[in-house]
Amino acid sequence: MRILKVVHSFPPHTFAGTEVYSYQLSKELAKRSGVSVFFRVKNTADPEYLLKHNNYQGLETYSINHTFGSCESFRGTFRDSNIDEKFVEVLNGVKPDIVHIHHLLFLSHGIIDEIKKRNIPIVYTLHDYWLFCYRGQLVKDGLKACIDHSIPQCRECLKFLVNIKKHTLSIYFIIKRSLPPVVLIPLKKIYHFLVRKASTQKAQDYRESALSVSLKIDRFIAPSNFIRDKFIAEGFPAEKIIHCDYGFNTQGYDKSANKRQGPLRFGYLGTLIPTKGADILIKAFKGIKEKDIKLDIYGRLCAYSSYEYYPGLLKKLCKKDKRINLRGEYDNQRIAGILSGIDVLVVPSIWPENSPLVIHEAFLAKVPVIASRCGGIPELIIDGENGLLFNPADLDDLRKKLEYVIGNKRILEKFKKNLPKIKSIEENARELQTIYRSLISEKTSRPRPTP
Repeated sequence: MRILKVVHSFPPHTFAGTEVYSYQLSKELAKRSGVSVFFRVKNTADPEYLLKHNNYQGLETYSINHTFGSCESFRGTFRDSNIDEKFVEVLNGVKPDIVHIHHLLFLSHGIIDEIKKRNIPIVYTLHDYWLFCYRGQLVKDGLKACIDHSIPQCRECLKFLVNIKKHTLSIYFIIKRSLPPVVLIPLKKIYHFLVRKASTQKAQDYRESALSVSLKIDRFIAPSNFIRDKFIAEGFPAEKIIHCDYGFNTQGYDKSANKRQGPLRFGYLGTLIPTKGADILIKAFKGIKEKDIKLDIYGRLCAYSSYEYYPGLLKKLCKKDKRINLRGEYDNQRIAGILSGIDVLVVPSIWPENSPLVIHEAFLAKVPVIASRCGGIPELIIDGENGLLFNPADLDDLRKKLEYVIGNKRILEKFKKNLPKIKSIEENARELQTIYRSLISEKTSRPRPTP
């Protein structure tokens, strides 16, 4: 069986959740099948759309350089014929029996069209809501939950993107590298004022394009029941969506490693953007008077688009409180060791998380979790039994949960005993191989479309 994986990025370029999971799954599948990976890189020193064929730790990889430097429209951010053409080269070279897409962010919807022209089955893992929410997280400006998912709301969220013209993004990236957020953010507001006729039609175009390619996907993998139900509510066919949680590389987790001495230590691991809620955790923690506690924040401080101010905010919040440590970016291969150094993981997400990988990893390390009561998180954490839940973005509620653990440290032993078993990456690979074989078998009975 020849499997082609498609993902928006891949190690060693990035090590966020989706990238790490797709890497571990690819490595496991490669023990039994031929696996190739197609993904996007951003390198301003290379020509735009340069396709590189490499090998990463035994995996055949194809990277396409896409900086958006030549992007001329909003549509060009999600449909790009140049990427489609390069992907066809990969398809013709690999000749996959099946394609498994983990994400098309920074790539092109047209990739799916090209796969279906060749009658190749497609599996798509739903890591977030990108197929009907351009931002992927169902969070509006102002960091409020997006409930109705309406096109006018999409237009408002995308106000800086729908009016993209030639060189707009190139100029933005140059300014972003050159100017501090205190200057960049007002400039963005001025830009929006000058081109404030945000187009509802352009937001509609994205939704229609995503829907048209979604209809061509043979199976969706939903890591949580929450995200499965969400997509069904959006009109995706229930019979095509399979609930199948993530699998993990379970090696390297010392079950007793977190029996440590010293102050009670809380930890945060993950992407440092507002929707992940690290600032909420820091504010709640600073409201606690107890001195003999610590908070370690792991993650790279980076000025993500639309959140350029956030690194400065986190640094400011952490000042003058010696109990809080900004530990910086971490290597995911070291995550077991990092988790062994904390007593409680806190996941303060604002957006309706799918099935957070870091919670699974904490369970493997026998570290209890305090997390937001949103998305698929309550499927993993039973409040008061194997961890604690709090209302999203509620500082007071989070602080009370932190104080409860500080005053009742023995409760952590109860939580540890009730942590669920985590699926291994080997089990997960076998599940997916069964799905792959079923779809490949079905393909033989389909009429072959004319390219």
